[in-house]
Amino acid sequence: MRAVSVVTLIYLTSASISVVAGVAAWRRRDVRGARPLALMVAAAALWAACDAIEVNLATAEARRFVSQVQYLGVVSAAPFFFHMAMALARRERQLTPVVLTAVWAVPLISLLMAWTSAWHPWLWTRIEMPAANAPFAIYHYGAWFWVLAAQHYGLMALGTVLLVETARRVTRPFRRGMFVAAAAVGLIWFGNFVYIFKLGPYPGLNWAAASLGVSGALLAWVVLDEGLFDLLPRPDRDDLLDLMSDGVLIVDRAGRVLRANQSARVALHLPEALDVEVPPTLGLPPLKDDASAVWRSEVRIGHPAGRWLDVRATAVHDRWGDLAGRFIVIRDITIPKRLEEEREALITKLRAAVATVRTLEDLLPICANCRKVRDDRGYWGQIEDYLRTRAAVEFTHGICPECMDHLYGELGEHGKPDEDDQPEAS
Repeated sequence: MRAVSVVTLIYLTSASISVVAGVAAWRRRDVRGARPLALMVAAAALWAACDAIEVNLATAEARRFVSQVQYLGVVSAAPFFFHMAMALARRERQLTPVVLTAVWAVPLISLLMAWTSAWHPWLWTRIEMPAANAPFAIYHYGAWFWVLAAQHYGLMALGTVLLVETARRVTRPFRRGMFVAAAAVGLIWFGNFVYIFKLGPYPGLNWAAASLGVSGALLAWVVLDEGLFDLLPRPDRDDLLDLMSDGVLIVDRAGRVLRANQSARVALHLPEALDVEVPPTLGLPPLKDDASAVWRSEVRIGHPAGRWLDVRATAVHDRWGDLAGRFIVIRDITIPKRLEEEREALITKLRAAVATVRTLEDLLPICANCRKVRDDRGYWGQIEDYLRTRAAVEFTHGICPECMDHLYGELGEHGKPDEDDQPEAS
């Protein structure tokens, strides 16, 4: 009984760690390769959890039923791993209908055979219950099981080759994570190989499920600490961003904030545990595949007396050159904007004052007889004095030709009497 408890604990621990790894990958599900990896680890967790239940059952038929449920995870783990490897290698276009049929046909047929195994020996010929003080039942396999095993090992081999090849092409900070992911999955299938061929000191122990704990821990470390699905490598990145006075946000394609430095958290009131969307107050346009130019806008946070932010967003491409998200820089421009607003308000007041003065000047009172003008205080004076006090004008005096002819016409053009007007000599 004690052996059963220990084995159950091992299986449940493996399943729990696999769930943690799956959740970590699912949170990056908008990045290529993250979604199939999360589904693969979830399938492995179901595999281990069913093993934990199966070792505690007393009849062969009860164990068969749990194994039938377990096959949902057994038949899908390898295909999901292959999909993950194809996504990380940027070869999704090669997943044609023919290839997808080759990947999923055998698993689906195997699942059908597991659910109908009570009526045929193609998957399991018989289930041998454990001997006294042993928790493991021995499954004797039929011909179709080896077809499934061969197909799965082929998918795993191809996926591992793709990961290794891709790791050689990506930038150096990401290579370790790629290699560790391949090694973690390889560990699962090594354990499965030991279990299928009944190797080791405990032939009934499902070493594949037991190795899920170690593999799940490695995958969780790769995703959470090494940043396998992040846009930027982790080392020294956080400290560098927190030193910047401007706010910095790293956002994925879905608009979810992946990283925010301290300045951005303060400016946008973001929580410490980031799992939020980009605040709509920034007014970012939808991200398009052809986005390349820097987008810029000035937004006001907290109307009417809030703060002004200068927002600039640049498209970010991942290590394969595909559009992956945005790099957003936020700068507080509240003081310059307020000075600009005060300046605009002052200019508006001055323009209004000038318009009022011009209106008053257009209605200038002037005497119809002597041509004196009345100023704002009601005094009458010469028009020269009125203009001199309101403009930088100096007057010079002269006589126009008409006045000259009127006043001094008898002197002639040169200021002397005309010869015709001189008296004749006697």
